[in-house]
Amino acid sequence: MRTFLLVLHVLGAVVALGFSLSYGIWVRRGEADGLQGRAFALRTVSWIDRRITTPAFIAQAVTGVLLVSQLDWDLLREAWLELSIGIYVLLTVLAIAVYAPAFRLQREIAERIAEGAGDEAEYQAAAAKGTTWGAVVVVLTLVIVVLMVWKPTLWT
Repeated sequence: MRTFLLVLHVLGAVVALGFSLSYGIWVRRGEADGLQGRAFALRTVSWIDRRITTPAFIAQAVTGVLLVSQLDWDLLREAWLELSIGIYVLLTVLAIAVYAPAFRLQREIAERIAEGAGDEAEYQAAAAKGTTWGAVVVVLTLVIVVLMVWKPTLWT
């Protein structure tokens, strides 16, 4: 059972991080394809995020808790795991409270512009905010991956 949970946990990390890392590529390709392409790319990223990436991040939490319960609850006293869980909580709050609304606004403005009613300067400001918070989310996710693989001794 433990091996199965570990496979699911790693697979969830690969899916969540893999798709997250592709968002910038989607957006850049859409930008290069004009107003309609940009709107399509942002809608596609949103669709992927709702149906694949977010469920994979949720699976991470579930399989992580199940793995700890299979191994030993004392594992929660390991500094690398404490820090990883703390970053995961921060990441989740930032993703829900800051990144998702910023990206949603960026997508909505892009769709209005594609329909002929919107302000490019407003889009650029929204895109800058979405890109910044997206990068923060990706970096925090990568830090968790490093901690999970490396398992450094940080404090006792």
